[in-house]
Amino acid sequence: SQLIEKARGGDEAALATLLERSGLPLHAEIERQIGAKYRGLVDADDILQVTCLEAFLRIRTFLPTGEGAFGAWLRRAAENNL
Repeated sequence: SQLIEKARGGDEAALATLLERSGLPLHAEIERQIGAKYRGLVDADDILQVTCLEAFLRIRTFLPTGEGAFGAWLRRAAENNL
């Protein structure tokens, strides 16, 4: 989409919009992956924050491959951070 291309080109506002749109669903997915067993050791907010920071630092390396690619890229980053 245009928003992704703007973000890849260095438009921080475009990237912020993409991250805001992805934030709640990604947070819920992180919570699910943490599970009750590790909830006291790992906080989903921390994982999401690190993932968003990495997105800001690495957005230029993201290569869109179709619908949903950005969300998949973020989920993969969050899983790696977890």
